[in-house]
Amino acid sequence: MDPVQTLSLFKKFLAVIAGVVFLMLIWTCLSSPMLVTVTGTGEASVAAQEATVSFSLSASDSSSTGAISQIKGKVQTVRNFLINSGISEEDIFESQLQVVPASAVVQGAAGFQAVVSMAAKTVHVTSVSDLVSNLYTNGATIVSQPVLSSGEKGKLEEEALDKAMKDAKTQAGKIALKNWKFIKKIVAVTQASSGSTSTVTSKADVVTESQSQEAALNGVFKIVKAVSVSYKMW
Repeated sequence: MDPVQTLSLFKKFLAVIAGVVFLMLIWTCLSSPMLVTVTGTGEASVAAQEATVSFSLSASDSSSTGAISQIKGKVQTVRNFLINSGISEEDIFESQLQVVPASAVVQGAAGFQAVVSMAAKTVHVTSVSDLVSNLYTNGATIVSQPVLSSGEKGKLEEEALDKAMKDAKTQAGKIALKNWKFIKKIVAVTQASSGSTSTVTSKADVVTESQSQEAALNGVFKIVKAVSVSYKMW
C-alpha cells in the first residue's frame, strides 16, 4: 500500500477514535449532570397599614346566669367604645362566651366565671397604644401585643420571592462557571417565609418615607423569603 494512503487511513482512524471519545465524554456529561442546591433570600419592606388587637373580658358571679349577664354587659361596653373610636362593626370580632366554675380557674374559689375573647382591627396604627390603654379602662382583662399587617401582602410576598430566586440564580451561576458548566436547569424549589405580619416596626429609609406617607408615619416591617433551589448542571 502506498505510504500516502497509509498515512491518510491512519489519520482517519485517529479522527474516528477522537470522535468516539468526544461523544463518550458528551454522553457522560449529559447522563451524569452535577446536582447543586443553593439557598437564596429576598426581602421587601412594607408600611404597617393595620393593627389587630386581641383581648379578653371576664366576669364572676355566684351564679352562672349572673356571670353571663355581667360579661354581656362588658362586651357591649367595649363594643360601643370601639365603634365610637371609629372602628367599624365588620372589624370587631367576638368569640362565643365560656362559663366555667370559678374553682376550675382558681382553686377553692366559689361561683362561676364567664370569659369572652375579642379582637379589633384598626388603621390608626400610630395611636394603637392609646387603644390598648382605653381597652383596659373599659374592662378588658388582658390585652395582647398588637399585630401589624399590610393590605399589600400578595404583592410584597411576590417581590420578596422574586429577589430570593434571583439571589439563588446568582449563586448557582458562580458555581456553574467555576466548574465549567454552561447549561443549568431548575429541578426543585422549596421556600419559607417570615410571615406577612409583625409585632414590631422600624423607621423607614429616606426613599421609602418620601414615597409613602404611611411608611413615614407608621414605620415599616419586613417580609423575608428564603428559597432552596436545586439545579442540574451540564
